[in-house]
Amino acid sequence: MKKIKIIFDFDGVILKSHTIKARAFYETFKMFGKRKAIKAQQYHLSKAGISRFKKFNYIKKNILRNVKIKNKELNIIFRKYSLKRILKMKIDKRLLHFLQIYHKKMEFYISTGSPQREINEILKKKKLHHYFRGIYGSPSNKVEHIKKIKKTTAKIIFIGDSQDDIFAAKKTNTNFLLRIHTQNRNQFHNTNIKKLYNYSNLMSKINNIIKNY
Repeated sequence: MKKIKIIFDFDGVILKSHTIKARAFYETFKMFGKRKAIKAQQYHLSKAGISRFKKFNYIKKNILRNVKIKNKELNIIFRKYSLKRILKMKIDKRLLHFLQIYHKKMEFYISTGSPQREINEILKKKKLHHYFRGIYGSPSNKVEHIKKIKKTTAKIIFIGDSQDDIFAAKKTNTNFLLRIHTQNRNQFHNTNIKKLYNYSNLMSKINNIIKNY
């Protein structure tokens, strides 16, 4: 029997780094004025889950308009604000316990919009990388990630927290579990998607999904 495969998004799922990323968008664009910084942050929140470089391109074209600045320069500012703060964050104890117990019984993967090199760096520095069979970041997208992971027959669940995660799960016909937190609570309040509010009942949520395969 094939092992169960669990795919985790990173920001808002493995760590509560979604709050830092949202602030980082504001900090990155505040040199262009408060209004544009707020619009940039709002756009990020509406497109959580996709590569920040795609967001940079949209923001430059539609919010900054005539301002010329390279993505490389924006990314330096973004990382300067976000990376140290993310590395200081602690993983939820219940999630860490779950990873420690089950990483040899199941196959765990990461699928994130963060750059590939950056997510590898974060997971290694947080000493979490060894729990995951595969780690996937941008520039490839989450649909592509899931397709690679699904090459072999297995029971698969994707745990994410954004509309982009939901789209990727539907596009690949993958079971989905929505991680709820303060940033997305109102957005998904009335949806019928299976929700995960805390990690104390993660295994029971997984079992409920798996038994209906």
